[in-house]
Amino acid sequence: MKALIKNGTIIDPVYNVKEKKDILIENQNVVSIKKNISVDANYVIDAKNMMVAPGFVDLHANFCDPGATDREDLKTGSLSAAKGGYTHVVLGVDNKPSPSESNVIDYINKYKSIMPINIYPSATITIDRMGYELADIIFLYNHGAFAFCDGLRPVSDKNLLKKAMDILKTKGKFVSVYSESGDKIKVRGIVEGNAAKKLGIKGATPVDAEVTDLKDNIAIARMADAMIDLAYISCEESVEAIREAKKEKLKVYAEVPALNLFFNEKVIEKYEALAKVLPPLRSETDRVALCNALKKDVIDIISSNHVPIESKEKEGKFKDAQSGSIGLETVLGICGKILVGEGYLTWKDVIEKISVNPARLYGLDKEGAGMIEIDKPANITIFDPDEEWILTEENIISKSHNTPLLNLTLKGKVKYTICNGKLVYRDVNTSDSEK
Repeated sequence: MKALIKNGTIIDPVYNVKEKKDILIENQNVVSIKKNISVDANYVIDAKNMMVAPGFVDLHANFCDPGATDREDLKTGSLSAAKGGYTHVVLGVDNKPSPSESNVIDYINKYKSIMPINIYPSATITIDRMGYELADIIFLYNHGAFAFCDGLRPVSDKNLLKKAMDILKTKGKFVSVYSESGDKIKVRGIVEGNAAKKLGIKGATPVDAEVTDLKDNIAIARMADAMIDLAYISCEESVEAIREAKKEKLKVYAEVPALNLFFNEKVIEKYEALAKVLPPLRSETDRVALCNALKKDVIDIISSNHVPIESKEKEGKFKDAQSGSIGLETVLGICGKILVGEGYLTWKDVIEKISVNPARLYGLDKEGAGMIEIDKPANITIFDPDEEWILTEENIISKSHNTPLLNLTLKGKVKYTICNGKLVYRDVNTSDSEK
């Protein structure tokens, strides 16, 4: 089986490439990259005026399977990811039972080989993500857990966090953490400020809840001499703390959810519960600081923060609604609209943040993720950088439609996704030929 990509502009930050070349794929591997390849292929993609990039890599996407398959499942989550250009996804831990038990890891590993993309199970750091009792990390690692986090819950006991770091270091792994402190928080998903006042929310998240806990997490990483992934960054103060940690040469890496680059807290007044997310949306000053942090490499990775939620769980009063938004299908469009459109990043920079860096951080580059290289698996995303499109309920693949981006215009659209040499997504408005 041969596939040929013609006339596209290859964007590959690993090899500092941005040039027009063709790519020939045979079976699952890239076998040739050069100009004007002429060969009899089973499938030919005309990528004229499109960019050809390494497949995207996400580190925190919840597929809710097992346990909440009315929200999402392994198949629909994988298809949603493929539409967003993702070829590798590390799963979140929003499962029932929690992946502090090996049967959840076993279940995902059993079915991952039949999914259209590469998926990897995560295990929790603490039992049931409660933050107070360490999970059996070595046992879960031996059962095939790929990553370790407590999702959108903080690890409150810092002694446990250090123990987890020490254990994972022996296996070449590290923790990924959500930073949030404050026993007085009664309503998560919104910070104290104008939006909370207008909605009459009492007990909203204090403005300093993230940075206070984040500094503690950095301090524990320093003490343990361990790598740490600071996921879900949302405020300017956290950016400054991360900047200082990197100046110290600490092994600190940071992620920002794409939605926090697009919106500030004012959108909550309009969309209310649809804009209730973790980490919460913040001020315009914070949003701009996050964009600049990507530009200056203080923040390394842009994540989807894909959290599917049924529509009934977003109804009613804001304080009672579940927090979260789907995100896999919109990351590229947000990057094109905001980061490239407003001059923060080039497309090459974007690919570094959504493909190269996450692949390297989690060691997926060893499998050929985050690069386009001869004799490596063909994991490739082809997108139109200039196409504007509107997100509607009709064109969402995810089972859940919870997002404040509905009916808004994004820029940059995935046209094809190739995973391990197979075409796993094709936009309806494309032209190609098959034999």
